[in-house]
Amino acid sequence: MNIKEEAKNLEGWTLEDERIIKKFKFDTFVAGIEFVNKLAEYAEEVQHHPGIRINYSTITVIWTTFSTHELKEKDIEGAKATDKLYG
Repeated sequence: MNIKEEAKNLEGWTLEDERIIKKFKFDTFVAGIEFVNKLAEYAEEVQHHPGIRINYSTITVIWTTFSTHELKEKDIEGAKATDKLYG
């Protein structure tokens, strides 16, 4: 299976060009920030970082390989890890 097909199979994620995007909703601003902090720890551990947008209690996560502007396996892994952290 190719990367873009795999991305399309991720639940709740939207494939836009070479990016996969998903919004995560929280009850409070602080809960959203706690999620962002966990995601930041994961990203540092694997040395691959998502784009993160914070809009009060909605966190938008964008995975792509920013250095080459393309979707790679590590982005799919990042999306799966993000879902697990939200879980």
